[in-house]
Amino acid sequence: KLFFCFPDPHFKTKNHRRRIVNRNSLSEFAFVLQPGGFLYVITDVKELHEWHMLHINAHPLFERLSDEEEKADKCFQLIFESSEEASKVSRNEGQKYGAVFRRLTREQFLAKQAT
Repeated sequence: KLFFCFPDPHFKTKNHRRRIVNRNSLSEFAFVLQPGGFLYVITDVKELHEWHMLHINAHPLFERLSDEEEKADKCFQLIFESSEEASKVSRNEGQKYGAVFRRLTREQFLAKQAT
């Protein structure tokens, strides 16, 4: 499992390459994660959440869990309240945006490529 909880959003366009989730880093995360492993992301910045969704959904070795699978995942539930940053966002009545992605097996990857 890999967790990216409230990473620095690097708002300036010239610094987007420094974001923890990007095309290159996702390939490294896929290499490190065993097939079936999970990648968790949570942020309080909607723009960064959209960035995460765009890049992770575009990567061929990751697929997002269904809403039902996310709700059943205890780690997914915990990342919304377990960190100091999550508590701060809650105190300030801010929004939190999270998602969980599964590292695909070779067979799943090939099937996804065939469609």
